[in-house]
Amino acid sequence: MNISSTEGRVIAIIQNRENPTQEVAILYVAEENGFVTSGITRHFGVREIFIPAYMVVKDLDLTGTIVAAILEDISQAHEAESAFEYRPFFEVMGKGYLLRKSGGYMMLEEAQQDEGYFPYTT
Repeated sequence: MNISSTEGRVIAIIQNRENPTQEVAILYVAEENGFVTSGITRHFGVREIFIPAYMVVKDLDLTGTIVAAILEDISQAHEAESAFEYRPFFEVMGKGYLLRKSGGYMMLEEAQQDEGYFPYTT
């Protein structure tokens, strides 16, 4: 997967409240059947995130909350001048999610019970 910001259509922009110059766009990329962030690498030097289309279609608000939570972690590490690494598992609103390297991106996925990250409430 090699997606440039000119190949997708911007569907949303997330702006850092503390530093409004830090904007991350979410782009729809039809040929990959998903969405990618654009701006994380530029502002923070870490991989962009790929979000499968089904997750956005299933619950757009939840997907936005997930991306915002990840961006908050990245921003806090950046402000503290500490290294940031994506956590392979995290929870948002009582559900578990995974981030795995896939090409040049971090692939966002829903955690499944058989992946050993439970218990968490569903």
